[in-house]
Amino acid sequence: MTALAVEAPAASHWSGRLVVRAAGRPLLHIAAEGVTAPLMPVFTVPLECQPDAERAPGVRLWDGPVTEASVCPACLRLLRGEPEPEQPQLLPAGVAEELPQPDPDHRGRRLWAVPDPVTYAEAHLPTEHARRPIKWALPWRPIPVITNYDPSCEWCGDPAHGEMVRGTHGHPSSQTEPLRAFLARRCTACQEMTAYEQVGSDLQTIAHHKSRAPKDCNR
Repeated sequence: MTALAVEAPAASHWSGRLVVRAAGRPLLHIAAEGVTAPLMPVFTVPLECQPDAERAPGVRLWDGPVTEASVCPACLRLLRGEPEPEQPQLLPAGVAEELPQPDPDHRGRRLWAVPDPVTYAEAHLPTEHARRPIKWALPWRPIPVITNYDPSCEWCGDPAHGEMVRGTHGHPSSQTEPLRAFLARRCTACQEMTAYEQVGSDLQTIAHHKSRAPKDCNR
């Protein structure tokens, strides 16, 4: 029978070192080589990241699990022998930092940032009128184009034709709940909305949603 060779796990960088934890801090620190823990709950010892014991923080002995993610990055870097990361260069006060210039526009014109279009909350249709429910035939549909009629929104001035939806209550053959017709129109840009009841050939306003857009903002 041939014996199988079992590879032993690699020893951690802090193997054989004293592992401590600073009070109130989540990171673990690795004590300097040869340092042992004194017999007291809180103490100061030279650390890899701070070899001066007088300037080192107060620590406690740690006997829990230790992972690379839980060890102080400075301690881990020194244990690995890695160089100190390059510190950002600080400019003196009052000195402006020169920023890289964008590539010139060879097309002979400037580029302008186009802001996102402003949107407003959709107006809510009235659910009833004169204590009678209204059934709206949603969804909203474009308003038909009418010759010699300016479709621009009276509030914001948007030139689009807007949208409309019809609603009803009752039934044509009912004696107690006769058919009543309703109509609502809205601007798709600013959400200005007015709902009407059709009485004969006239439209009587029953609800109005005031737009929050500035007056004439789309003219």
